[in-house]
Amino acid sequence: KVDLGGAGSKWATEFENFNAQPGGTWADDFLENEGAQRPLPDQWAEEFAEHHASAMPDPLAEEQRKYEFSQSNPFESSNENPFELGQELYKNGLLSEAALAFEAAIEKDIHVAESWRMLGMVHAENENDKQAIASMVNAHAADPTNLDVLLDLGVSHTNELHTHEALNYLRQWVSQHPEYRNMIALSSFEVNVVETIKMFDSIAQANPKDADVFTALGVLFNLSREYNKAEDAFRHGLSLQPENHSLWNKLGATQANSSNSKAAVQAYQRALNIKPNYVRAWSNMGIGFSNQGMYKESIPYYVRALSMNANAETLWGYLKIAMACSGILELLPLVNERNISALSEKFPI
Repeated sequence: KVDLGGAGSKWATEFENFNAQPGGTWADDFLENEGAQRPLPDQWAEEFAEHHASAMPDPLAEEQRKYEFSQSNPFESSNENPFELGQELYKNGLLSEAALAFEAAIEKDIHVAESWRMLGMVHAENENDKQAIASMVNAHAADPTNLDVLLDLGVSHTNELHTHEALNYLRQWVSQHPEYRNMIALSSFEVNVVETIKMFDSIAQANPKDADVFTALGVLFNLSREYNKAEDAFRHGLSLQPENHSLWNKLGATQANSSNSKAAVQAYQRALNIKPNYVRAWSNMGIGFSNQGMYKESIPYYVRALSMNANAETLWGYLKIAMACSGILELLPLVNERNISALSEKFPI
C-alpha cells in the first residue's frame, strides 16, 4: 500500500487495512497472548501479517459501499446555510462538525457536487478513509468534470494500489483540463505507469508553475516506487504552494515509504504548523515515531488525534500496540474504555 493520504509506514499500513472490531481484534489477541512480555516490533508485525492475510476486506468492494449518513444531525434542522457553515467549520479545524454540515447540505441538495467533495476531504483529514472514498465517488458522479475530485480519486486509488483506476482518473484529469486537453493527445500514451509519467512530465515542462501537475507526478512516482523522484515532485509543488498542508502530508508519506521516517516526521510537523487540527497528520506523526521504534514517543500523538476524532477506529489499535511495545500495559484499560480524557492527562504533548 502506497498510502499517500496516510502514513505510508512499514507496519501501520498493513494494520490500517485490517478494519475489524473497534481497536482491532488482532491487537486484543496479540496482547492476550503476549500478556506480561514486552512485544518486539518485528514479532508482532509478523504475527499480524500472518493473521490479516485471510481477513483483509476487498478494497474495491469497500469503495463501492454507499455513504453512511449520520443518524443524528443537528444541522438538518438549522436555518443556516449548511454548506457555508461547513466551510467555516472546516476552516476552523472542526472536522467532525464540518462533516455533519456538509451531510446536511447534501440532504438539502445545496451545491451537491462540491458538498460531496468537501465531505470527502474532511473525512480524509479526519482519518475516515472509507467515508472519504465514498464521498469522492459520489462527487464524481455528480460532476464528472471536477478536476479536484479527479485528482483526489487518483490519489485514493494509489493509496489502495489500484493502479489501473488511479491511472484512469489521472488521465481523466488531463482530458477534462481546459488547458491540457488540447496540449496532450491521450491516445499517444499507453495506459500504464511509465507512459502516464511521460505524459505528465511533458505537461510539467510546459507549465512548471502548476502545483497540481507536480502533485500528480508525485503520485505516479509513488506508483512506480521511484520515491526520490516523487519527493522532488512534491517539493516542487510545495515551492509553489508552501502553505498546502495536504502536500506536506504527501511528502511525509513518500519519505516514510522510502524508510526515511525522521524526515517524514518533520514534514508532518510542517503540515500541523499550517493546520493544527489536521487529525491525519497527528496520527502520521505517531506512526512516524513508531517506525523508528520510538513507541513511547508516539503515544501522545495518537492520543491527540483521538481527542479530535474518537471514532477513528484504526487509531485505537495503533495506540494499543504502541502502549504494549512501550511496556505500559497497566494503562491499557483506559484504551479499552475509550477514556480519551484520562489518556490525554497521562500523555500530554
